[in-house]
Amino acid sequence: MKKIRYTIAAITAMFALTSCTDWLDQEPMSNITTGSYFKNAAEFTAAADGLYGSLYGWAGTFTSNEMFGIIFDQGTDLNPAQNEELSGTKGVPTSDTYYTKAYKQLRKVNDLLDQAQHYTGTENINNAVGSAYFYRAWWHFFLLKRFGGIALMTSVPNTSSDIVWGPRNSRYEVVASILSDLDKAQSMVSATKSSTANDGHLDVEAVCAFKARVCLYEGTWEKYNGRGAEDPTNGDGTTSGAGTAMPSNYPSVTELLTMAKTESAKFVAGGIYASEYSLFMGCEDSKIDDYKNSSYEYLFLLESATSNPQGKTKEDNDEAIFRKCYDYSQAFYSGMNLAHSAPCGGTRKFADMFLCTDGLPINKSPLFKGYQGFDTEFQNRDARMAQMLKQTGHYYWMGNSEHGAPADWSVAPNAENNGNGCSVPDLLTYGAYGYTGRKFVGEEKRTEYQCAFDYLHIRLPEMLLTNAEATYELNGKITDAELGNTINVIRKRAHIANLTNALVSDNGLDMLEEIRRERAIELYGEGFRLTDLCRWGIAEKELARPTCAFYVSYNGVATDLATSVNPTNPKKKIYDPSVWADKGYVTTEDADQSTYTAGMPKVKAGALISETGNNRIFSKKNYLQPIPSDEIALNEKLKQNPQW
Repeated sequence: MKKIRYTIAAITAMFALTSCTDWLDQEPMSNITTGSYFKNAAEFTAAADGLYGSLYGWAGTFTSNEMFGIIFDQGTDLNPAQNEELSGTKGVPTSDTYYTKAYKQLRKVNDLLDQAQHYTGTENINNAVGSAYFYRAWWHFFLLKRFGGIALMTSVPNTSSDIVWGPRNSRYEVVASILSDLDKAQSMVSATKSSTANDGHLDVEAVCAFKARVCLYEGTWEKYNGRGAEDPTNGDGTTSGAGTAMPSNYPSVTELLTMAKTESAKFVAGGIYASEYSLFMGCEDSKIDDYKNSSYEYLFLLESATSNPQGKTKEDNDEAIFRKCYDYSQAFYSGMNLAHSAPCGGTRKFADMFLCTDGLPINKSPLFKGYQGFDTEFQNRDARMAQMLKQTGHYYWMGNSEHGAPADWSVAPNAENNGNGCSVPDLLTYGAYGYTGRKFVGEEKRTEYQCAFDYLHIRLPEMLLTNAEATYELNGKITDAELGNTINVIRKRAHIANLTNALVSDNGLDMLEEIRRERAIELYGEGFRLTDLCRWGIAEKELARPTCAFYVSYNGVATDLATSVNPTNPKKKIYDPSVWADKGYVTTEDADQSTYTAGMPKVKAGALISETGNNRIFSKKNYLQPIPSDEIALNEKLKQNPQW
């Protein structure tokens, strides 16, 4: 006897009422009643807008806590916040909210597409239908990245459908379906940035950009992890995994990477959409040094004119290709505690990745000032470093006055006007400490959970980075002209020297590593790091290392962090060696921080260890998360991912 459950089977019964609004709000029921909800183009458009409204962002499909688990890169080699999935210590869960909620969204998408099949009106509904194809590809890709091959949902199911009781599709079948849906979306979505005012509505540019993302991901995954049986994450589909079935005419690795290059090239200088988008550079100039060259920081905080020192608003953001929009005036808030949580903190490794202004790594540049002082390592560095990580002893505005005063752009924050706003790490107890993050930490006066800056799903820099990476992966080289139109556009905002072939060869660097470095820094905290490491086939090497933080000594000399008193409380020290060094939480010898050694310094003796190596056991099996045990218990044809 088949047991109906509040997972996929329950999601198959979601529409029984009579209006478009009702359709968008449906909860699972035990039976399906098919009806005709959409009688004109306006109703299809409203339904497609509803699919956008359900998209995750600061608020949407997933709860605040669920969003913390999949974005911000927490638990990776770059973020000190711990995450069991990324440490490799989490077991098979009974349920997985990402699994269930993604299928719930797919159910809504297929409802719309099913209604389109039965539509007899004369109005053009192509844009709405094309949008549905995009969202179906979006959610299938979300599941692919997390689980590998999954059961495709390409039609409205019922309680006896294969989607409920059948086996998983291979990753190749899933990718083929995603690409097919994106091809349809490209041919049907007519909305453009100019027609939507880039207000969050899906446009054809976003479809192209997302296709570039998918193709780069899968092309490099298959290049570095193998195809078919060569990829151990596939399993055989009989005893484990989703198997290796490959559709006829499935694209080769070269074809996937070529598609990634072609689609991303539409946003590179000379491309058909290039003139519509540009990096946000609205917060570069200021009479106050604290606010100079800060465009990267404020890009992610744009709300009203009071959200940044230059009075810029969301309308000044021509960098967003696809965004989830929020509106403080309409009480559509993020619903996430971003200001207090500062979710994008940094590890020792992340801090060491930022180049000096001459374009060289800190272990090769004569401009590097070392680690001795509170802020010496921030000097002569990539401008993004100080915009993403707080410097010890510096004062910062804070939107909620508990940790500092809201911003007053007429002056710089200091001890007199913002006494609580001094950044000082708490090293008197042991914990997962690192550099405090600034990304997504607003300074405009807001009540907790009420920030309303947009969630930027796809940005122009991702397309520039995608184009550079795909070019190198295809050719094994990249010209200075190609670097000038991609990587160096981004470096201009970072205020560092151009990446050139001469810079690489003259300084013993590796071009692919440098391209990947730029991606790691620019897209940090936006949910790319884990999937990037996995598609490059190096995640088990990069993530199975201790996570380190500040230096309390360097080359045998104690740093100011270890010897100074707390600027906010002179009666206390900042660092207590009895809870760190005396208990083995300080490095005692040099060690590689990365598989990339050409441009990454070793971590030396004297660095704090915030997560030990024995707690970081990420392995090949962790490239994919396990299928929830409840799903397998109720469908014997679902096979668990290998080694789980």
